[in-house]
Amino acid sequence: MTAIAALGLTACSGGGPLGGGGDIDTVSEGFASSVDGAVASAMELSGSTEAVVGIWDSEGNAYVRGYGDGVDATTRIRGAQATQPVMCALLLDLVDQGRITLDREVSKDLTRQVGIEGVTYGQLCDMRSGLADFKGDLSSIFVNNPTRPWAEQELLAQGLSKSPLPWPGLDFNQSDTNVLLLGRALSVKTRQPLSELLDEHVYSKAGMGSSYYPATTATTVSGTTLAGLAYPLAGGKPDCETGVMDVPEVAPAMLGGAGATVTTVTDLKNFYEHYVDGTFGGKAAKVITDTIPTVNPKRDADGKPTEEPAESLRTWAFDAEKYDSLYGRAGAITGTLTAAYHDPKSGFSVVISLNNSSAGAGFARSAAFQLAALAAEAGTGPEISWTADEQAQALAKAAVCQ
Repeated sequence: MTAIAALGLTACSGGGPLGGGGDIDTVSEGFASSVDGAVASAMELSGSTEAVVGIWDSEGNAYVRGYGDGVDATTRIRGAQATQPVMCALLLDLVDQGRITLDREVSKDLTRQVGIEGVTYGQLCDMRSGLADFKGDLSSIFVNNPTRPWAEQELLAQGLSKSPLPWPGLDFNQSDTNVLLLGRALSVKTRQPLSELLDEHVYSKAGMGSSYYPATTATTVSGTTLAGLAYPLAGGKPDCETGVMDVPEVAPAMLGGAGATVTTVTDLKNFYEHYVDGTFGGKAAKVITDTIPTVNPKRDADGKPTEEPAESLRTWAFDAEKYDSLYGRAGAITGTLTAAYHDPKSGFSVVISLNNSSAGAGFARSAAFQLAALAAEAGTGPEISWTADEQAQALAKAAVCQ
């Protein structure tokens, strides 16, 4: 076992029944051991030295702990796209208050913004706006120069310069530009900063007492956080020869409304429980569970499908993806990977955060799905169509600098 893997198992003594720091262990010894082994492997494969994990099973038991020196359940994390749905929860809460509608065109509130004609608020969360993602050409800068300040308009311009994508209003195209634009529009319309809006409409209602939306200039996290790591990028790929670099500071503005929220694993679990279970939006909350395909059909000249889209395990909710019965998101911001998923049928939730971002959001998703599979195989998890071994294989394929 490597030093990284060993550290994951031994550096933190736990909390709650395990010790201090809010850690909890009310699961069986065998299940806890299988989780520790899976997390140690994920840390090794991703080049991480720290992690935080939370699992809440269908029987009301929980395993929440940190791995690494000084890391525990209360450690704050940069949630990246795993926290992105808080913006759509904010939108739904404003809809419930009658202050906005999902079919309202965003251009009515951002009157000087070009390139968003016909785009509605609802399309920004169901990813059918036709707006392209802003990150593509900027990814290397985000990693190699993580404290560079970013103006919101600069990022929006990157996405809008490649827009519209085919069949806006009809086709699904996942893009962080959507939710970045949503945050700007809601702040302008309400004349309130996003930090205040999220505190009032989302964090307080979802029991997210340790979460906050940082100032764009705040490159450090308040309180204890994971010690971010990343391999520099060369040609769009991790530069393993140069070696891993410490990332103690990160500009939250590189994602802005699309994922700047600082949170904890328990806060993320609380959010997805409230979001999927209908806390936000009143009657409009049904859009969260009315999923759409993520594979687009071929269309004729009028936009009508000429064939059924290919089946896919993944469908899309209201800024959350759904795999089998699990709703959630995985995300990456320089120095941190996070994934969070909740099953409203069984009540199961899983959250994992790792302190090396180089393996990408898909790695965090596979790590979370492996933990969900372990719970399912123990009889206390969700009904899912994959095994822990299958996800272990996916993690091995996604490993960086091995």
